Amino acid sequence: MSVRLLPLLLLLAAPAAAQGLSGAETAALVAAAMARAGVPGAPPVPVRALPPCSHTPHVEALNGSWSTAELRCDAPAWKRALRTSAPASPAPRAPDAADAAFAGVALIRPLARGSVIAAEDLASGPESARWHADLIGRRLKVALAPGQPVLPRHLEPDWLVTRGGPVALRVAAGPIEVLAPAEALEDGALGDLVEVRNLSSGATLRATVTARNLAEVRPNMR
Repeated sequence: MSVRLLPLLLLLAAPAAAQGLSGAETAALVAAAMARAGVPGAPPVPVRALPPCSHTPHVEALNGSWSTAELRCDAPAWKRALRTSAPASPAPRAPDAADAAFAGVALIRPLARGSVIAAEDLASGPESARWHADLIGRRLKVALAPGQPVLPRHLEPDWLVTRGGPVALRVAAGPIEVLAPAEALEDGALGDLVEVRNLSSGATLRATVTARNLAEVRPNMR
């Protein structure tokens, strides 16, 4: 249906509503409301006729989504729902418990993706200060703007060793224990088996992450 015909059909709809609108008139009414809202799409055809109404029926998006239009008459009172070809609006994302964990903690300067959060990056406040220790040293996986709250989903996993970072490499053989400086070649969480490079010998070894910046070479590991 041409958009240029919609105003004409709407003018005809008001007097016709008292006798009930035909399927074509109902479709034009919904299409015009969607056009005013800037939403592409139209009702599918055929459209069922509407019962009599003393005025042109109101047309609104049902539950905020134009995938279904709601037509409403005040006198006599009735409502009808009409499916359209508009895409369904995504349901609003409910905040989960994890997102609520750092509620109130915001940045005071912009940080790029991959930045490591420092104490001077975080706003201070009675509600947020207790979370600072959990955020300092964490790496962002998205860019954040000043004033934007930091949520767990914005953060990289809490790696105990990070690729390119220093690692104390513990090697134990019976009563003998040696700590050697090393470099992590990959990220690792507690218990992960990661590759590290011994800075003294240059050898690449596999070690188990046992604490922050600490990994242990165990028997039978190469």
